[in-house]
Amino acid sequence: MIASQESRAFEQEILRFQQRLSQLRESRSLVEGSEEVMGLMDAALLELDVAFEELRVRHEEVNESTEQLLAAQSTVDEEKRLLHAAFVNAPVPILLLEGEGAVIRRASLRALQLLDVSHAYVVGRPFPVFVDLKFRAALRSALAAAGRTDAVRTVRSRVIRRRLHPVDLTLAMTRLDIRGAARTMTLVMIPLVEGVEGAGGPAAEREATLEECRNQAERGDLISAFTRQLLSENMTLRQAGQTLLDHFADWIFIDLAGEGEEWRREVVLHQDRASDELLRAVSGPAELSRRVRGSRQPFLGAHLDDPSVLGRDDDGICLATRLEAGSLICAPLVAGNEPLGAVTAVRRTGVAGTFSLAEAGLFEELCGHLALWMKRFG
Repeated sequence: MIASQESRAFEQEILRFQQRLSQLRESRSLVEGSEEVMGLMDAALLELDVAFEELRVRHEEVNESTEQLLAAQSTVDEEKRLLHAAFVNAPVPILLLEGEGAVIRRASLRALQLLDVSHAYVVGRPFPVFVDLKFRAALRSALAAAGRTDAVRTVRSRVIRRRLHPVDLTLAMTRLDIRGAARTMTLVMIPLVEGVEGAGGPAAEREATLEECRNQAERGDLISAFTRQLLSENMTLRQAGQTLLDHFADWIFIDLAGEGEEWRREVVLHQDRASDELLRAVSGPAELSRRVRGSRQPFLGAHLDDPSVLGRDDDGICLATRLEAGSLICAPLVAGNEPLGAVTAVRRTGVAGTFSLAEAGLFEELCGHLALWMKRFG
């Protein structure tokens, strides 16, 4: 559009130049002078005629070239639209990953449905955060190998989803060379289990909607029940933690702040039987609790991307890995302006899925009630 406007403006300038040249030629017939002067005037007018003709020819050539470029650009744009539509509506889940961190750059509709996320949520996030901790090392090795060669690499994996069950997949990946761009990878997700083809379809959407309605109805009931529990006689911190465990997580840690920098892990609760070795490993408070207490802001690791967030055991193994953590929430215990500690809820990889923003908000609210109870009765 801009080029067309500039072309018309230049064409108008040429026409005005032609008009001025005609006026000069008319004035020539009215001027008298020596033969030398008149000869110079004729020569100058002739040069101007040649210059005008050259400008006109070059302008026509530029216009023709511009039209060809616009036609070619239109064809390229049409190809881009066609390829974009083919990618977005591909019948298999496809992701474009960029850089060493395998950051998601583009996602097809089937990929978004399979991961149970929106395009705005997934773009810019490293793909490994959607993968079960136990499978991430193998995935990163396969990504690195595919990035070094043109071969297609495959790896078995398990993807964690927010509202749907985890799904086992075969991930096929290959390098995609784009001039001037960071290293890009094409990744295709192939479900290994039956019934996953409809994981993001209407049935799953109806199930998710019904689940959201149930959650909204149960939210008020849980807040009321938890408040009544806190007001009951002989209530203990451990009993409150057990209620949080029953409704939210596989592990609950309650860390309290003492004098100065002193911290202690007051409560450790878990759903299944845990070994004495594991209980000893999780007995100390994590740095995450200190950060959350200091900032007074909750931490939500919907897809846990840093296994070291809960610290390490004596052997240097990340506790999140030992707990098979797939998602966690850490909320501050704040009564008025006094930060008392923090509560951490850890959810293992499984049918419960990952923590949602709604669950994090509810958990934070319940921890706020618990903090008030601790301040008054604890």
